[in-house]
Amino acid sequence: MATISELIKKAGNFTKLSSKDKKEEIMGDLSMEKIKEMAKTLEIPGNTEEAKIRQIIGSCVSYRITIDGKDPRELTKYPD
Repeated sequence: MATISELIKKAGNFTKLSSKDKKEEIMGDLSMEKIKEMAKTLEIPGNTEEAKIRQIIGSCVSYRITIDGKDPRELTKYPD
C-alpha cells in the first residue's frame, strides 16, 4: 500500500517533496486529474473518494505543491 507522499512523488515525478532551506519555494505542480486518479488508488478504509481527494490536497499544502497552478488552499470545495 502506497502512502500519499509516495503517490504524489510518483504522479509529479518529484525527486523530493520539500526543502527546509527554501521554505517559500514551490516544489512542483499537479493536475486535478492526477489527484483524482491517486484518490482512486489510495487504500484508506472507510473514506469516500471526496475525503481522499481532500487528504491529497492537504498534503500538497504541506509539500508546497500547487494544483493546476493554484495554491491548494484555494480548493475548498469538492472538485468536479
